[in-house]
Amino acid sequence: MQHHAYIYEGSQDLLESLVADAKKRFTFEGDHNPDLHVESYEKFLLDNAHELTRDAQLKSVSGRSLFILGLASINSQAQQALLKLFEEPQEGIIFVLLVPHGILLPTLRSRLMAYPEKLKLAGQKSSGLLSESSLHDSAGQTFAQQALAFLKAPYKTRSTQIAALLKEEENIKERVRDFLSAIEVLVYAKLESTKGSKEYREALADIAKVRDYLGDTAPSLKMLLEHLAATLPTI
Repeated sequence: MQHHAYIYEGSQDLLESLVADAKKRFTFEGDHNPDLHVESYEKFLLDNAHELTRDAQLKSVSGRSLFILGLASINSQAQQALLKLFEEPQEGIIFVLLVPHGILLPTLRSRLMAYPEKLKLAGQKSSGLLSESSLHDSAGQTFAQQALAFLKAPYKTRSTQIAALLKEEENIKERVRDFLSAIEVLVYAKLESTKGSKEYREALADIAKVRDYLGDTAPSLKMLLEHLAATLPTI
């Protein structure tokens, strides 16, 4: 029997792969399917929860709707607002959430089933690293390479790397966000290989919190990254 709400815990870079798989799995294929709704949120807030609830109440063309949501962060008020929607959805609606590990409250998490497929990042190598076609920083190095060097290094080296990353101010938030995503992919791979190690679950939760703060008006990027430099495990 098909469930009405699923959760996939992992990097937001997996959204493209999740969309492709969910479209086939739930038969919503087609480039312009009006009943397929895909959204990505840096911060999912109470207003977004109310908007989703309204959208889910609209009559679909086919009588079925699929909502695929990538949530880099979601606050507790928004989660509380989604409880009734996910407990008593309209017939024919399916929700699929892509969220960082451990971000959902137990009350909301209990209304969701684990997504039935393990996904790989589009273009990801079997080693778990991003391909060479990944986004590059201004020095031409991939963020995957930077992330790997960061996670292998001791704190002092990590701090030096952070200073180099923040030296150029142009598109700084976007570059920090890409750097965090690359770190998250690697930490998630370690979580998988260690069969859910508490150390790596906590690391992913820490990354999610830092990404949440990135959405503030004027976050201290150096302070946030230095926090991760001090707390993330060495791989």
